[in-house]
Amino acid sequence: MPRLSPACRRPCWHVAMRVAQRMPVIPVSPPLIPSGLHMTEHLRTAGAVVIDGIRAALLLRPRGHAVQSGPGMFFAMLALYAVIQLIIGFSTSDEPRMLSPWGISTLLADTLLTLLAAWLLAVMCERRAITWGVASTALAATTAVSVLIQWPLDILVLRLTEDGNFDAAGWLYLLGRCWWLFALFAIARWLQPRRQLANLAAAAVAFAVSALPWQWIPVVPLVEQDYEALAALENPTGDDITGTGFEEDSNTLAFNPEDLMYAQPLLMQNAIATLKPRTPGKPNLFVVAFAGDGSENVFRNEVEYASLLFSSRFDAQGHLLVLENNPASLETRPLATLTNLHIALDAVAARMDPTEDILLLYVTSHGSKEHQVLVGLDPLPLNQLTPEDIADALETSPSIRWKVLVINACYSGGFIDTLHDDSSMVITSARTDRTSFGCGTQSEITYFGRAFLSEALNQTTSIPAAFTQASASITQWETDAGIETHSEPQLASSSSIEAKLESWSRSLPARAPIPFAPADGAGNGPTTGSGE
Repeated sequence: MPRLSPACRRPCWHVAMRVAQRMPVIPVSPPLIPSGLHMTEHLRTAGAVVIDGIRAALLLRPRGHAVQSGPGMFFAMLALYAVIQLIIGFSTSDEPRMLSPWGISTLLADTLLTLLAAWLLAVMCERRAITWGVASTALAATTAVSVLIQWPLDILVLRLTEDGNFDAAGWLYLLGRCWWLFALFAIARWLQPRRQLANLAAAAVAFAVSALPWQWIPVVPLVEQDYEALAALENPTGDDITGTGFEEDSNTLAFNPEDLMYAQPLLMQNAIATLKPRTPGKPNLFVVAFAGDGSENVFRNEVEYASLLFSSRFDAQGHLLVLENNPASLETRPLATLTNLHIALDAVAARMDPTEDILLLYVTSHGSKEHQVLVGLDPLPLNQLTPEDIADALETSPSIRWKVLVINACYSGGFIDTLHDDSSMVITSARTDRTSFGCGTQSEITYFGRAFLSEALNQTTSIPAAFTQASASITQWETDAGIETHSEPQLASSSSIEAKLESWSRSLPARAPIPFAPADGAGNGPTTGSGE
């Protein structure tokens, strides 16, 4: 047997090592979760990333635990963010609750904007190779900022607003919204510790692309109250009108109720998408108009005309949302419901300067002695509108300071005590125990709508002066019609709101009057009697 040379007697593993050393190195992209780690190590890494997010929220530099993370860690932080938002939603909403599809869209939009901000930070700080790690830390910081900073500040802003401390509330609200900029700066300091000016620029750009879009994106909570389920609990028979002072209308309309209700989120989204940013440098007027009763065209006529009037004469173009119940507008306008009113007011509040701009809410419908505004579109079982419902809908975030609330319905004076405060003017078309006039199936516009909108506000831009003129006109018309128990429109005001309205009114340019005309498809005819 021939003897082996010394080289041949070397172990085979030694040869393999020599071959391996000569092989080219093939780069491998980071796996979804760092390879070679056990589950406990995965959890430990995720916990460290969460701590880094908390550090960024507290304006401390993260320690970079996510530097080797892939997209798996980012999705783990997304799951944590969703769970936290669910907990917050359940703790802040009333029963019965529901998971909002639009709330899911809000969560995903926030996640995508955070990912974009993280990518910009990584690129501008020359750390593109760890983009997923930066994104994981940024999303953890988003969660921490929402829980540790913005949530407590929003509660404090609400308390200050309720106490009338509007200036302090406005500054705290602004601080909460700017905190994300500070957190991004903390993350940038981790990425390049010695270039603070460059870090500030990177944080500012990332903040701009991730925060400014919320001026146009509607914000909907992940969990909200299920108003349809609430109505079913309160009225098992599905009859919201009988027993509240309204007569039941047995006539049904030719539409598919289920299709109509499912269409509401898209209709609201489309309506909100038409809202434009506020005009800086002056008070802006934002208008929400609500036509409650779908069995009469008079209420649709009124809100459509109000929309035209305020956009043309009062610089509110692009700052209006119209909610109406009418068979002629089911495919073009969101329904006038309590749920849509909440969404509309929240959307408007998100675009307003909460301490500078003015909200005008115009509600028109029938009213009952129990001080409920009729919300009806048979056969839908819609909730009626009470003073407390409107007050609750006005609890927006941010809180709207300056408000003009117009309730055009019988017995609407019963809304004043609940809605009036030092920064709100409440106008009603009737005393708390009186009916108002001018509605009916043959009417084009109510007495109050004609006097206040069509006549007075076409002659003056002063809302208090328009009310005084309208009240005198209504009294004269009722006298001429032989009505002995006058409606007696009411106005509850304060020196603060009147000074604000006077300042805003002076800033308006001179505009031509806008003649009244019924909305397309609405009926014509002489004005008839009581709107009870």
